[in-house]
Amino acid sequence: MFKPLILATSLFTLSSIAQAELHISEQVRPVMQSLVNPAYQRMPIPATPNNMTLPAFGQGIIGWGTGPHDAKRRFESIHRADVEGLKSQGVTLEMVQAWHAFYDNETLRNPGNPTAPYRAQLMQKIVQLW
Repeated sequence: MFKPLILATSLFTLSSIAQAELHISEQVRPVMQSLVNPAYQRMPIPATPNNMTLPAFGQGIIGWGTGPHDAKRRFESIHRADVEGLKSQGVTLEMVQAWHAFYDNETLRNPGNPTAPYRAQLMQKIVQLW
């Protein structure tokens, strides 16, 4: 006799807890509006040496890592000798300029992308060291 009552009470309590967790979750992680500026179109992905994958190019050759901290660190540490190494791996000045334009545009197109400004600065510095 008590089992159905206990079961019903438990189910009611669990559903109330689940609803409360959902409400709290919505407050902690509110739905964000897109920061993409529709006035800027995304540019096509620039070329890489021998059509290598983007991770192999960006992380392996350029060394910009996977986030804003890595890109900033690479910007602060790159030297002319590093640029000579890029040249020996098939990177051209035109590629670097195209990637600079891509990330410069991406900075304007999506202000919510924290990595794009650092990659744009890095590519500009590589152009200057070329």
